Amino acid sequence: MKEFEDIVTTGYTIILSVIALFIIFRYWYYWKTKHSRTKIGQEKIPYRYFRYISIIAIPLFLAGLVCYIFTLQKGNLFAPYWAKVTLIALFTLLLITEICYNIHLQPKKVNRIFNLIFGVAFLVLGVLLNKIYFDARQYPDIASCVIIDLPFKGKWIASGAGASGLTNHHDRIRSQKYAIDIVKFDDNSKLFKNNGVANEDSYTFGAEIISPVNGKVVHVTDSLPDKKIQERDKLAGNHIIIQFQDTLFVALAHLKQKSIKVKQGDMVQTGDILAQVGNSGNTDFPHLHIHVQNSEVYDIETTKSYPFRFRQFKRMRYIFWQNETNQFLLSNDIVKPK
Repeated sequence: MKEFEDIVTTGYTIILSVIALFIIFRYWYYWKTKHSRTKIGQEKIPYRYFRYISIIAIPLFLAGLVCYIFTLQKGNLFAPYWAKVTLIALFTLLLITEICYNIHLQPKKVNRIFNLIFGVAFLVLGVLLNKIYFDARQYPDIASCVIIDLPFKGKWIASGAGASGLTNHHDRIRSQKYAIDIVKFDDNSKLFKNNGVANEDSYTFGAEIISPVNGKVVHVTDSLPDKKIQERDKLAGNHIIIQFQDTLFVALAHLKQKSIKVKQGDMVQTGDILAQVGNSGNTDFPHLHIHVQNSEVYDIETTKSYPFRFRQFKRMRYIFWQNETNQFLLSNDIVKPK
């Protein structure tokens, strides 16, 4: 995992450096040419309207790009917080810079040509990126969802969540369409120590899982080793299934071998300690898999999954924490109990 983290961090560093240098150059050139600039109201028609298009297109494009990076870009799972904050700050400066350029312009033919090309391009890309983000945010309404509590304490980040393939790799599997994969941070917002290769390097491995519902334990598998298993009947690895309504069951999968503290038939309450996260079943790294289904048996072929939301929690989708009630997750959402 360290390899992926290094790639993402290096990528952020390069991109942030390029944006910062571009902004510095733009400000330098702006002040150098300020005496030859004119206000947008003095520009010729129709070039003036192309400037207005740019003023609308640039924030639309940057907003769509932020949404894409923070919620749809899988690599952002490994992005450090400082990089996210810096990206937002630089995008804000870039927005101010480009608006200044389009309000106080140089009435040159070459500038008008570039403005036309980039204005239209940013408008199209902005609409496309925002559409992708809003498509990814489509989720059944509260009345159609099951409401449960968070099954953990501490700070975690979703590696796959949502109701479409844009943010959730489970979408292609009918029995797991709304499932969530989620991993744990340590106190320093790190996902792992050392090289992140061994199970024990992951801060998710061994993390305690608590019951997200009041209900009855109807199935327990606890004997499988913490390694990748692709056999059809072992895809969930060690797992627990809890019945909490007549036809509703919550499944918690990929648990640590011999860590489950409940047995079939036990009654559990929300917040009761159930087990520890492992790396058993069809998994490439330690994580918790959770979904709500219609059966006490974890069967990838026959069970039906239901959309679900978490009752009360805090979420960071971009760079600020927000209190949430009865909300769903998207990939890269960082969550913790209230």
